[in-house]
Amino acid sequence: MNADSPSSSAISGSPEGVPAGFGAEDETLSLGRPEVEPVSRSAGQDGGSHRDDLEIPDYRLLKRIGAGAYGEVWLAQSITGALRAVKIVWREDFELTRTFHREFEGIQQFEPISRGHPCLMHILHVGWNEHRGFYYYVMELADDAEKGAQIDDLVTYTARTLSSDLKRNGRLDLHFCREAGIYLADALQYMHEHGLTHRDIKPSNIIFVGGICKLADIGLVAASGERSFVGTEGFVPPEGPGTPVADIYSLGKVLYEMSSGLDRMEFPEVPADLTEEEAPMWMDMNRVICRACAPDLKERFSSAAELGEALQTQVGVKRREPLLRRMTQAGVPLVVGSALAAGMLVMGMQQRGWEYTVAAPGRAGVKAEQPAPRPPEEGRPWRSRFGRWFSFQKDRHVCDVPLEYEVYNRFLETTLRPFEGDVAGYKAAGNRHLNIVVIRPEDADAFCAWETETERRAGYLDADHEVAWRPFRLDAEGASARAGLTAVRCQVVRVETGGLRVESVPEGAEVYLSGRSVGVTPLELDAVRAGAFELELRRPGFASLEAAGNIAPGETTKLALRLRANGAVVFDEPWKNSLGMELVPLGRVLLGATEVRALDFSRFESATGRSAVAGRDLTKTPTAAVSRVSRADADEFCDWLTGVERKKGLLDETQSYRLPTDDEWSMAAYLPRERGATPAERSLRIDGIYPWGFIWPPYAKQGNFSDASRKKVVKGAPAIPKYDDGQAGVAPVASYRKDSRGLYDLSGNVWEWVADAWQPGSSDGVVRGGSFTTDDRQELLASFRLQLPAADRREDVGFRVVLAPDGVMAREEE
Repeated sequence: MNADSPSSSAISGSPEGVPAGFGAEDETLSLGRPEVEPVSRSAGQDGGSHRDDLEIPDYRLLKRIGAGAYGEVWLAQSITGALRAVKIVWREDFELTRTFHREFEGIQQFEPISRGHPCLMHILHVGWNEHRGFYYYVMELADDAEKGAQIDDLVTYTARTLSSDLKRNGRLDLHFCREAGIYLADALQYMHEHGLTHRDIKPSNIIFVGGICKLADIGLVAASGERSFVGTEGFVPPEGPGTPVADIYSLGKVLYEMSSGLDRMEFPEVPADLTEEEAPMWMDMNRVICRACAPDLKERFSSAAELGEALQTQVGVKRREPLLRRMTQAGVPLVVGSALAAGMLVMGMQQRGWEYTVAAPGRAGVKAEQPAPRPPEEGRPWRSRFGRWFSFQKDRHVCDVPLEYEVYNRFLETTLRPFEGDVAGYKAAGNRHLNIVVIRPEDADAFCAWETETERRAGYLDADHEVAWRPFRLDAEGASARAGLTAVRCQVVRVETGGLRVESVPEGAEVYLSGRSVGVTPLELDAVRAGAFELELRRPGFASLEAAGNIAPGETTKLALRLRANGAVVFDEPWKNSLGMELVPLGRVLLGATEVRALDFSRFESATGRSAVAGRDLTKTPTAAVSRVSRADADEFCDWLTGVERKKGLLDETQSYRLPTDDEWSMAAYLPRERGATPAERSLRIDGIYPWGFIWPPYAKQGNFSDASRKKVVKGAPAIPKYDDGQAGVAPVASYRKDSRGLYDLSGNVWEWVADAWQPGSSDGVVRGGSFTTDDRQELLASFRLQLPAADRREDVGFRVVLAPDGVMAREEE
């Protein structure tokens, strides 16, 4: 394999004995800070040179470790003991002075942003020696190809590059290829967004520092669009270098060599040694590579970010190992000193603020974390979730470019908001062409509100910052002629806040600020957006109350409000409804304290114009439990009463009357959870428990059952021995003792409908509790269910109601 053969316009003419290619250009601090002596500068050469007699301020040159047509790289040690790489670029190596200055301009442009991404080589210092005719720059030092970050033998030191990994190992681990590709693509995207292209991406220009891969040899970097031919044959696309899509092509060829072990000139040949297990993932990788290296620009990825996303989402990963472990497996086993004894290596990156935490070599089971999103920090550039860069200016972060159509269209697609406006061309730094939206101010407001919420959910913005905008003036050529439209430059600003204290009488009212619940009174909020506000107080049983005010920055506004009772339902305390029916709490719902009365049902019939039912007299004893009702009659009564009380403001649109479920009736009768999926399966599964307790026969006056009084009126009627409740038929509700929760007549008087069918698909319903016609012990058990056609209207069947929020059942777990 000849992965690093330079073309005549790339790196060539290396001095004998000095490796061609970049070599080692990244930051490494010798872990033990060894005492070192310079290696002979003319070692391996025929004689000395004026280039050996160099003085670099604050650095001692130790060894020439790389050379090429456009410069030499030296291993150096700073006055603090840190090992660095120093690249020296001589004017005499350039045929034209302007080419020399072009190289210097490239490093000038790259130096301010070099430390903004963890996968770019960091430039630490740039200097110029006019008298000797060279400029130089100090960089990070690459790991040692054999020993990793522990550099303690300067004589044998060789930089670890991707090229050295390939020569040592051949085809590399696919999981390593995928993740390294993702990070390198992101680094490329960062460069492109700052108007720079690399122009010579190849394995020897990718180094490792602390096990992290980095793009290096920035001497060839130029402003995006500069088309002078540089680069290395096979890595340069057909159209030539100098554009972002050309860099994507080059990175694709690098990924091909990594994943296949073949030379880039053999692309797109398939490696012959793929295992059956590797083949699916390699094919995924190859599809991405083929698109990155497509000869037709229209078929190629449009951005490095798109390439990184494809690697992340389209290349299958069956196992995940720590990133550093994969890097060491792909290259060499690293030797780590006592500085890594804790088992973790943390690389804190400046400006961009990324932090990589990776497992130490050999430590299994620790995941390599992706850089976590970080909110804006004063003095540092900030990158949004969508990859937009914001530079810090005075007290805010301002987006490097106006709002582009691609970003704005994500907002439109997510929110389904219609588009009105223009799309105008705009030339950004590096002669990049952008499509800028020109929109209405209210649409800009909506976009900023959406982006603020999106960035906060993703962790890129905290509550102290928000996205705002200011008008951006386009030049005459790109300006929109339509009135009321403007181009937009987004900015991240600190939210000005003040305090808000809300008190109410009574306390316990829920406070809604801008439609969102923020707590209950008394409530004190320390950080509320300064300016005008509107809030609403809601408390069950009271009319909602709206209030407004203004919060000054840094000050606290206080509100003391009084709520007005309106009789509306309160679910955690007894309540009387508009018909005078008492309801008591049962778990999370309210249950009628009594069965529905004849007078209640009479109002329903009158209001709805229902025809009278034969044998049902609703006027004889108005307070008696209504009977001769079918289950449908009971359901219609509940629907009617729900509508009446919603109109009166006693219920909201999410609260309704209904029949109790079979389980809710069991809960009311003090039964634990019963085994069985249907009433038919649950009936009589529990013996010995009655609604009134554990004793048979019932206590005196416990309820209205078939007894001595009924036997006197109905000849031959069965009766509970020695029991007389004083009623021969349906009794007025609440005639007998209530239980501890305030419930009457769960046993006796009338059977009560529940909402469940006897079993799925059956037209039969279920009634519970017995009636004035019941004397059988088994039928008066709390667990007994009576199967009854749902359309029946028996003289001894009635119902009671439940009032509940829609979809809520009495038991917590339901």
